[in-house]
Amino acid sequence: MNWFTFLPLIIMLALSVALARIPSRLHPSWSARLLATTGAMTAVAALGTGVFVAINYAATLVPSAAAHVPEWALFGDDRPVPDAVGVPAAALAAAGLVTACRAAARWGAELRAARADVREPLDTDVPIAVAVPGRNGGVIVSRGLLHELTPEELQVVFEHEASHLRHRHHRYLAGGALAAAVLPPLRSLDGRLRLAVERWADEDAAEATGDRAFVARTLARVALAQPRAAGPVSAFAESGVVERVEALLATPPAKNAVTGPLLFMGNGVFTGSLTAATLQLDHVIASSLLALLATG
Repeated sequence: MNWFTFLPLIIMLALSVALARIPSRLHPSWSARLLATTGAMTAVAALGTGVFVAINYAATLVPSAAAHVPEWALFGDDRPVPDAVGVPAAALAAAGLVTACRAAARWGAELRAARADVREPLDTDVPIAVAVPGRNGGVIVSRGLLHELTPEELQVVFEHEASHLRHRHHRYLAGGALAAAVLPPLRSLDGRLRLAVERWADEDAAEATGDRAFVARTLARVALAQPRAAGPVSAFAESGVVERVEALLATPPAKNAVTGPLLFMGNGVFTGSLTAATLQLDHVIASSLLALLATG
């Protein structure tokens, strides 16, 4: 084992932190894609690195068991994994896997409970609108929302929620929430992702209604709704209301028809390669060095 084992995770963490802190000038749809992809890949890289090191540490403790482990799961050298590295890696990998499983179970329970409420308006005076994905999903609204808003304002809300359902935003949110659960330093990335997803739906609603200022006023009016816990469903006035209103009152963002797809594809190839390398980097580095020596 050498420090190259942790290089993909270090690079992924650095990229995730950078994306969370640097304001993006892309359209919210492309910002959301970049953040979700990077966050999810970083979480997978963290879990993969931890499991990889833990397997090799177990092989160090019980060398006879290494014969039953696939070759791709072992380091490219026979050096033992020290206790100072193996024990924390095994503990963190186990904790990460448990956290991910608990988060998935919690999201599933939340979705099932939300789908049960889709059939009729929520009996509350608080104006609430929530997009619930899935075959039996739809849009949950409260009686307070139906009573307080005009038909035109309700159209804004439903256009916003329809955008969440049409683009399957719950998958983006699940990726960000997974990253934040497994790696707490990525909570800022999760927050920026949630804002980007809401901004994406705001822009779709503004485009559908043709009145950005009216969408901004409707959003501000519904902002008194109680925020929901972070999960795979989105409420209309869930987060970043002030920033969203300011964005709607400003010039519409560019569509990024060329730069958006190119950046997204490049980011996907880069992060995907790094994530795959969490199990094979030792072998790749060794092979590359041998090839360079042979050609030199």
